[in-house]
Amino acid sequence: MKWKLFRKQIEKKVIDPFKPENIIQALKNPDEVLLKSLRSLTEITGSITGISFNSYSKLKSEAKGKTEFTFIGEKKVEEVDLQLFTYNENDYSETHQITDFKLVDKNNASNNYWLNLHGIHDVALVEAIADTLNLENLTVRQVIDTTQRPKMEDYDDYIFFSIKSILKDENDRLDIEQLSFVLGKNYLVSFQEKVGDHFNYIRQRMRDNQGLVRKKECDFLLFQLLDAILDNYFETLESINHEVAYIEKQTLTNPKQSTLLLMEKNKKDVSKIKKSLAPFKEALTNILQDRTHFLNKGNRKYFRDLTNSCSNAIEEANATYTALESLTNIYFSSLSQKMNETMKVLTTVSTIFIPLTFIAGVYGMNFENMPELKWEYDTSEFWG
Repeated sequence: MKWKLFRKQIEKKVIDPFKPENIIQALKNPDEVLLKSLRSLTEITGSITGISFNSYSKLKSEAKGKTEFTFIGEKKVEEVDLQLFTYNENDYSETHQITDFKLVDKNNASNNYWLNLHGIHDVALVEAIADTLNLENLTVRQVIDTTQRPKMEDYDDYIFFSIKSILKDENDRLDIEQLSFVLGKNYLVSFQEKVGDHFNYIRQRMRDNQGLVRKKECDFLLFQLLDAILDNYFETLESINHEVAYIEKQTLTNPKQSTLLLMEKNKKDVSKIKKSLAPFKEALTNILQDRTHFLNKGNRKYFRDLTNSCSNAIEEANATYTALESLTNIYFSSLSQKMNETMKVLTTVSTIFIPLTFIAGVYGMNFENMPELKWEYDTSEFWG
């Protein structure tokens, strides 16, 4: 698995203070060993504290003073991709790389439209979509700002919803992507940073007319897209829990410094997940409480179920983080116990050899009035 390869990379970089070649150095200069360990943690996990300094604060400040829109984030694709799905219960069509966004006919109640964009760094294209659908400028700014907190906002003609998708990449690091959705009466626009496989099975169901996706309105499609994103959280948490099981085994049997680094890495990952899940649940709760007319009464049950699933994910993340905290305490307790056992061995050796060293020191001295020299049981001959 990916995390096993990542674990091997950590084990190559860290310093094990209990290796014979490192024990003397650790005893002579423990601060140096500690600093080297912290440096290795920083190299592997990016930061000891987990605080991200890549907040684009300067770019955001400059963007506020400009009249034109500015993309804030990392460009993740070179070519922008557009897909338009026009569907109803009996008919379906799929168009790629469209240029006329008036194909999204808001007045045609007989069709539903799903416009999906990969590549929000193309600000002009996002503006063109917004102009056609009469989206607010604030909505455009939120779509192209990847540092936004997940949120839900209800406008007169549409609902805006943004969320973070979290999955592990090929290097076993968290890949965080912002997705934004605009839900109207008969249309849904989704904005993605890059091409992914989050919604492939939904597209296939739409093509094959399976399930309810073509029989329901666009709010049900939004539910399915959000549910697919939430599945990514569960998948990521499951992967982390597998690694936690390995960490627990290592902590109880053979605690090493690489184990501690794995703990810290996973604690940082779980913290990021918790930070994204909390506003996700808040946005879902706002959708249900606002009683917006863009959600059909019959489809509210799906969003309630999604809110419950989000609560389960938050509980799972909290449990995982608590387990990692407990393992950290166990690790340091095991480390202290291991150090105590080492000190016991050194104390035993010292207890044996210190008296011998004292005797050899006394009787190895060269002076005339040596103690016990005239004693009946003189031992000087024995000592040479």
